[in-house]
This record gives sequence, structure tokens and C-alpha cells, in this order.
Amino acid sequence: MFDIQMLSTHSDLLRQGAFFWSVVLIVGYPIAMLALSEVILRLKRSRPLLSQTLRAVRNLVLPALAVFILLAYVLELGEAQFAVRVVQTLLWIGLIHVALLFLNALLFSGARARAAQTQVPKLLRDLVRFFLVLVGAALVLSTVWGADLGGLAAALGVSSLVVGLALQDALGNLFSGLAILIEKPFAVGDWIAAEGAMGKIVEINWRAVHMVTREQELIIVPNSVLSNEMVRNYRRPTQLHVEPIDLGFSYDDPPNFVKQILKETALGTPGVLQEPEPVIQTISYDDSSIGYRVRLYLADYEQVPKVRDAFNSRVWYAAKRNSLNIPFPIRTLHHQPMRLPTLDDLIAERVRKLRAVPMFLSLSTDDLETLARHAELRTFGVGEPILRSGLEQVQFHLLLRGSVEVLAPMPDGIFKPIAEILEGNFFGESALTPRQSSNARIMAKEDVEVLVLETAPFQLVLERNQQLLSAIAQVMDARQNMARSLNHTPYNHR
Repeated sequence: MFDIQMLSTHSDLLRQGAFFWSVVLIVGYPIAMLALSEVILRLKRSRPLLSQTLRAVRNLVLPALAVFILLAYVLELGEAQFAVRVVQTLLWIGLIHVALLFLNALLFSGARARAAQTQVPKLLRDLVRFFLVLVGAALVLSTVWGADLGGLAAALGVSSLVVGLALQDALGNLFSGLAILIEKPFAVGDWIAAEGAMGKIVEINWRAVHMVTREQELIIVPNSVLSNEMVRNYRRPTQLHVEPIDLGFSYDDPPNFVKQILKETALGTPGVLQEPEPVIQTISYDDSSIGYRVRLYLADYEQVPKVRDAFNSRVWYAAKRNSLNIPFPIRTLHHQPMRLPTLDDLIAERVRKLRAVPMFLSLSTDDLETLARHAELRTFGVGEPILRSGLEQVQFHLLLRGSVEVLAPMPDGIFKPIAEILEGNFFGESALTPRQSSNARIMAKEDVEVLVLETAPFQLVLERNQQLLSAIAQVMDARQNMARSLNHTPYNHR
């Protein structure tokens, strides 16, 4: 009889809801927390977004759910109590937050995350989140607090007029951002110019476009301003960019020759595309010069400052080498006649430079003057090619100032530096042995000045000066031996 009574009492306890929910809280809550912690730890590296979603469930939803069960079903306070409604509201907020995280993990998790995020603009994702939060807030107000959504909508309709007038600038930016999102005139990473500013787009949000200038300054332009401005996109319709550069040369320089030199200089400038070729046009006849416009084709607008600097620097050296004059607008009144340098002055200057080279000290004045009459002084900028491999008409170069680099072809076809030639030495000696060819390249390692000697007069001088011929032959032999030690075919430019 006692056992039957005890079993009956135990059955009554099981039927009671408070006891059941107490057991759920005591046993189920710790087990759920431990299980979620283990799953989060396993997914932390492989699926970080899903791991973040489960962490929100563990830290927000489960505690709020436990408190709600305690108040509503264990203590039986009733869902109409204020404390229960507050906890239920917190539970709904946690669920909405988890739903947003789960949606983000579902769309952007895994290998497709980066591609999907670039295809879906940030502004659209922000609007979707706002809409979901708005729907969740309506559900909470309706189910938890019993609010009349119809009356609330009417009240919001009246108040929205006032709010709309107060936030018309913000709303204008929002709708302009939507128009930009739909039309897509530019994207993150594009270089644009608008509102007197130019920069690279780093962010597009509901209010404004963020740009970073070349001076690393952040510029924020409101969407409403961009929608009313003319925007220049330097990466649309393609990333290919044409950079115009205007230059002026003397009236004494033939235009066709100037165009040829400018084209060669442009094609030798790093960053300028070989196809399409640069376009050079005569655009004006100014007071002191003829105006030329060079159009350089670049693979990307971001390279413009670097390419402009390299091209403009090389133009000066090319002009000096080819006796082109870059005039400047100036008027000078001379009270006495100017004395222009004569041919004798130029020869005397070249003789002086030849005497400064140690190996030419043994030459007589007549021999030095012979070389000077048949020599040309040239200047090259850093990185410019002086002699190219396979060039048929090689000339003897005497390095008066600066240093050059010798590049030889590797088995993979790439030219790599193998030696350096310093001031006072020479290269291009294959001009003295026409039967041998050269496969090396000579590049200016810094700003250099060379004296180019004509082959025939120089050979006559060498025949009369065995000491100079022997010195040159020793250098050539040493270079050939070093070339063999490097496992390269013989070269003669060094």
C-alpha cells in the first residue's frame, strides 16, 4: 500500500509543469551550453561565420530562453507580467540577431565568400538587414506587447512627414545611393574625379562614397552630390588609360624627327604599352616653340604619376643626345654680342675630356684632336638602354661620368646583370672586331655621360699607338675569360 501511494505521488510530480521545466533547465541548459561550445570550437577555423552564429546562440539566445522558462513556466508568473515581456523581448532580439548572422553565413561562408561579397554591394546588404530588423521589431511589438500595428502604422505615417522633412538630406543620400547601386557607374577600386576631387574608391555606403587620394587623404562625397555631378571614371569602360603629355621643341627642330625621338623614348619607358603604340601629334605653333602632344597607353590609371615622371625625365636626356632644343618663353636683351661656341671650342672640350682618361694619356695632341673631331658626346638617364644585344652597328663608348650595368641573357630568356662598368672605362669594343657579335645589353645604372668614337679614325690611332692597343686588348681578354667562367657565350660590350 505504501509503495502504491509513493508511485502515485511521484506520478503527480511528473505531471506538474513546473517540475518538468525545472528538470529541463537543470539538465538541458548545461548540456546545450557544452554541446554548442564544442561545436563552436570545431568550426572556428573551417567555418568562422557559422561559428560566430552559434556563439550568438550560446551567449544570447540560450540565456534569455532559460530566464524566460524560469519566469513563465517554473515560477508561473504569466506572460502578461512586465518582467516576462522584457525577457521575451530580449529573446526575440537575440533570435533576430542570430537570424541575420545565419543569413550572412549562408550567403558568404566557404570558398565563395569573397566572390559573393564583391558581387553584392555593401549598401544592398545594409538595406536587407534594416528591412529584416524592421520586420522583427513589428513581430515583437505585435506578439509580445500586443501593439496594434494598424494604429501604429497610421501614427508612423503622420510622424514620417515630420521626420522626412528633418532628414531630407539623409534620405536624399539614401535614395541617391540606391540609384548608384542600380546603375553601377563605379565600384570599389575605381579611380574617379568628381566635385573637384580625384581618388580611389574604398567604400560605398548608404550615405556617401569614400575616396583616398594619391596624397593618402580620405575624401567623403555624399551620394546626393555625386548624383548631381559629372563623374569621370578612369577605369571604365576598360582599365586601359591614355595619358596625354604636352611638350614644346624649338622651331629649328624638324617636327618629323622630333616625333620619331619622342616615340622611341615613349616605347623605352617602363609602364608604357607597346600595343597600342604611343601617338605623337603636332598641336600648335606657339610664341617660342612648336607644341607636341604625346598620348601614352597605360595598362592602368594608377601608374600615371610613375610613368609621367619616367617619361619626362627621359625626354631631357633624349633631347640632349639628339641635339633637340626645349625652349622656354623668355626675352633677353643683350647689350653686347653673344659669343657662341665654335667647332674649335667643342674639339678642345672633347680633348680635355679624353686627357682625363688614364689609358689615353699616352696619345699625342694630334691623335687626341683626331679622335675629338670624330666623336659625339651623349648623355643617358638612369635605366635607359645604351647598347642592345644584336645591334649591328656597335660603336666604341668611352664612359666619362657615371656607371653602367652589363646584362646577359639567361637560359630562360631573361636578361640579368652580370657586371658593372665604372667611370674611365669603355664598352662597345666589338666595333673594333666586326667579325664578333655581342649578346649583352648595356644599361645606365645612373646618369651617365659617354663619348662615342667613330670606328675608322679610332682604328688608325690605335695602329700608331701600340700601348693603347695593348691596354684595350688586355681588358677585352679579361672580359672574355670572365664570360667563359660565367658559362655565357662571349660578349664584347663590357
